Amino acid sequence: MRVVRLVALLFLFVFLSNLLALAQRSSTDAFILSIERIKRSVVPILCGQVDQRGQFSVQLIDGTGFFVDEQHFLTAAHVINDLKTVNPKRPVPCVMAIYVPLNGWEREAINFDAQWFKFTDCAIDDALDVAVCNPVIKITAKVYPLAFRDFRPPDGSPVAFTGFPLGSIEPLSSRCNISTYRNVIDTEGSRQVMLDKGTWPGASGSPIYDSTGRVLGIMLARGIDDSTGTAFGLPSHFIIMFLRSHGIGGRNETGKEKK
Repeated sequence: MRVVRLVALLFLFVFLSNLLALAQRSSTDAFILSIERIKRSVVPILCGQVDQRGQFSVQLIDGTGFFVDEQHFLTAAHVINDLKTVNPKRPVPCVMAIYVPLNGWEREAINFDAQWFKFTDCAIDDALDVAVCNPVIKITAKVYPLAFRDFRPPDGSPVAFTGFPLGSIEPLSSRCNISTYRNVIDTEGSRQVMLDKGTWPGASGSPIYDSTGRVLGIMLARGIDDSTGTAFGLPSHFIIMFLRSHGIGGRNETGKEKK
């Protein structure tokens, strides 16, 4: 009888171990699939120049944006303000632009076809450090707007962010956890979400999202000095309110436009 119990316990242990391993693989796979979807939605925010022949050239990638509908993209306000500032390092004003790959991002490709779009029209909220912009001409390439989730996951929840740091010409993705929420300013709750992973210049404007690919916030700053190894963003609740105030319907977790 004791042997039967031991065998039953052994089978139960093996079953539970396999179940746990399967759950872990499923969670990992979900994030990997979401990262691939998010990569279709993010764009680099460029400082460019146009020569006398009308040829556009990229001078630098200053930040990241992501589409909230077929024509508007969201980014950090300080990215736009930086591009508008003329300084000794950039004596010629930037032509602000984004580019959209025509066939998606191909990691192994030596080069890729992309269409660039100039933009000048941005609605900016410096207090929230967000901006929503509209290209001068209609975007003809296929874009993939992201859905928002008006939710603050608890501390320790896994998230990811994707953008164009360090001048990368294609998106880079990182995974981390929510550390805490800070800066309770008003009745709407904390305006800052803190992540337990650092990032790099150029990541500002990157979407912060969960394993389903729903946006939980936007990346705004990296930790420096004693805060090195951390990053900070604005929760999606404030992004949705900002977009609504400018007549742009943020997409909710079901993918339908919020009225």
